[in-house]
Amino acid sequence: METNGKHWQAEMPFLAVVKAPSLISTELAARLSDIGALRLAVQESGHDDYEIADSVGISHGYMSKVLKGTAGLYGKRLVKFMRQTNNLAPLQWLAEQMGCDVVQRDSRSAEVAALKARLQELERAA
Repeated sequence: METNGKHWQAEMPFLAVVKAPSLISTELAARLSDIGALRLAVQESGHDDYEIADSVGISHGYMSKVLKGTAGLYGKRLVKFMRQTNNLAPLQWLAEQMGCDVVQRDSRSAEVAALKARLQELERAA
């Protein structure tokens, strides 16, 4: 099929900046239920629950039960769920139940510390 110079297909970005997982306020974490935290994570992800179910590796029916509170996500599946939704609300809810706070690591400071350690190691070797 001949085109007239218009390219309808947009380029696909294969490399993109990945946002850090979303945190909710501690006040909201205290007010939410466990199911509310899961629903919030799905809502804020920009995907529907079926897309999340597919990416987590569970059936649509099971995801429906999870979001109704008659089934649950535990362990590795819960971690995969939070990675797919890019939201830490379920983890924050768990932490709130135990009287803890969730603090994200600063990846840049960890990288700077590792580079400083490597530099000191190279200076000692020289």
